[in-house]
Amino acid sequence: INLFFTSLFAAVAVFYRPARIFFRRNWWLFIPAFCVLTTIHILVCYCQQLFRKSPIKYILLAIYVVAHTVLVCMVVSRYYPKLIFTAFGVCTGMVILLGIFARFAPCDFTGCWIFVFVISVLLMVLGVLALFFRIILLVYLAVGIFAYSIFLVVDLQLLIGGKTHQNEYDEQDYIIAALQIYHDIIELFKMLLICMGLLEL
Repeated sequence: INLFFTSLFAAVAVFYRPARIFFRRNWWLFIPAFCVLTTIHILVCYCQQLFRKSPIKYILLAIYVVAHTVLVCMVVSRYYPKLIFTAFGVCTGMVILLGIFARFAPCDFTGCWIFVFVISVLLMVLGVLALFFRIILLVYLAVGIFAYSIFLVVDLQLLIGGKTHQNEYDEQDYIIAALQIYHDIIELFKMLLICMGLLEL
């Protein structure tokens, strides 16, 4: 449902000219949307009990999805539909393959938190450098695509659980699981789209 909601509004931003112009002109919407996402990620880390209580957990998830949808609309409004559909197709294929890998792979990624931490720090450093050196942007996107592929596998294995995985989500953490998997897929799509846009140029 979360991905359908985002896809629906993204389609409006792509095919409805006034909406596309609106998101291109109002670039400042990025700031509150980014702040909302950052705040909710901090809450996930330090206030997990909020995501186990009704109705606050559904409200936080809805706010999170809306903030991500705004960012996605801002990104897709700057590209041609053909490129967007290509990125969407590649992303869909990757998610399916990564899902199969997460389910049937003999290796367990749920205990590799040091590796996840290192690649996250590397991604943040490259992200800051990419703001000042455009040549690093492509490297940042390539690392980002790899990183969010790993993150998606980790989150899917946490969701699957079972004896073959060291860690798993608690039954009460289904909102956190939905939020994390949604975030991984959306970020993977955005990075694929931006990367394809740069390569096309």
